Amino acid sequence: MTNDGLFHKLSFNSFFIFHSTSHSGEDMVKENVNETKKCEYCGKDINIHIRVCPFCGGEVRDVLEKELVPLCPRCRVSLEPHTRDGENYSLCPSCGGIWLDSDEFHQATKESDVYKHEDTHKRYFRGPVTDPVEYVPCVRCGKLMNRKNFAHISGIIIDECGSHGVWLDAGELEKIRLFIVDGGLERAQDKRIESLALELKDLANKADHTAFMMRLLHFWKTKRWLFGG
Repeated sequence: MTNDGLFHKLSFNSFFIFHSTSHSGEDMVKENVNETKKCEYCGKDINIHIRVCPFCGGEVRDVLEKELVPLCPRCRVSLEPHTRDGENYSLCPSCGGIWLDSDEFHQATKESDVYKHEDTHKRYFRGPVTDPVEYVPCVRCGKLMNRKNFAHISGIIIDECGSHGVWLDAGELEKIRLFIVDGGLERAQDKRIESLALELKDLANKADHTAFMMRLLHFWKTKRWLFGG
């Protein structure tokens, strides 16, 4: 193994990995750093939590050791197959929530698909977030999922497992698609661009201030050298 390869292997397998949201949703959890898995592309050992191989750059998919019976994370009843616009989802017959695997969620929220099936004259109005904070388990792996504001500005709080998919409570998929068809993703991008512009402006101001202080220090050093002040 080359020195570069050894460095990458050590750097990715010898440090503590933290999650910004732990199983409690508050405390950061230190994971077992000794667990490894094989990259399906280059065959090298990498940390079990890494999704992009540091050796070959391939995206590594998680393989479930044990397939769980798909249950509603809220009602704990069996999910039933459901088809909408030609796409297959898993529906809870009790509360109406749905589970979408990662590729299914990507397809369901793709702009081309949304504009194809939704009424483009409808408007989306963001309502207040009233639901209590509750972390629910992933349908596939059973680990508690993260709560995320879809597109950062929609106000639609979804439950997402970064490895397997998304749980949406009843009516949330319709809200997301209405948000998209009303130009929500474009507004989210504009908001992000505006935020980045402010960050760059702040960084430039800090750089100017640092340059000014350096010039000032240089001036006083020169003055002391010339006049012994």
